[in-house]
Amino acid sequence: MSASMSLSSRLTTTVAKELVVAVSGLALTGFVCMHLAGNLLILIGPEAFNAYAEKMQEFGPLLWVARAGLLAVFLAHVGTAISLARANRAARKSRYDQHNYVGRRSPATRLMLLTGLMVLMFAIFHVLDFSVFGHREGPRSIVEGMNGGASLGLWGVVYSSFGNPLRALFYIAAVSCVGLHLSHALSSVLVTLGVLFDKGTDRAELIAKAIGAAVALGFASLPAYVLVRTYLIGVAG
Repeated sequence: MSASMSLSSRLTTTVAKELVVAVSGLALTGFVCMHLAGNLLILIGPEAFNAYAEKMQEFGPLLWVARAGLLAVFLAHVGTAISLARANRAARKSRYDQHNYVGRRSPATRLMLLTGLMVLMFAIFHVLDFSVFGHREGPRSIVEGMNGGASLGLWGVVYSSFGNPLRALFYIAAVSCVGLHLSHALSSVLVTLGVLFDKGTDRAELIAKAIGAAVALGFASLPAYVLVRTYLIGVAG
């Protein structure tokens, strides 16, 4: 009886953790998509992007509340995902041939924890780079050959950062991890929440891969745009 209750308790705990990962993953996916929509204004120009950034700042304290909530969701997602990964690894060692099991999983699934940790490190770097150290009227906001040498605000900060090939390539690699992580997360969320039956799983994975690729390409288009404009057609082109 105690063994049965112990198994039931473990299953209940596992399901609860999967729900936490699923719901927090959906929330983070929504944020990533909204963040991408705002960032794509960079392609339109300084006026549009800076107006969007200033509009966000108008929320004042509410913006910090939203940031704190997002951080809490992020930490819950990462912490619970790591806990599940450890539990699943222990279960596989005792029940299955790990080599055969891994062979049946997609690359996105096998790299789920690794890409998740890389996304976490990138998020920290990204916030520090553009929010803490990226002063909107500082030296990085000035782009040589543009606006008569005057500040271009946050648009200029982002443009200057992506004008550095190493930063740009790092950003592209990081958002590729975001897309890969997202592609598996979306299909897993649908299955975890019971939205799909088995016959719909393959279709969900295809859609999830398409969304993940679209998000990665959308973010990667920003540094690519800056690099092309800077090194191929000239900064003032």
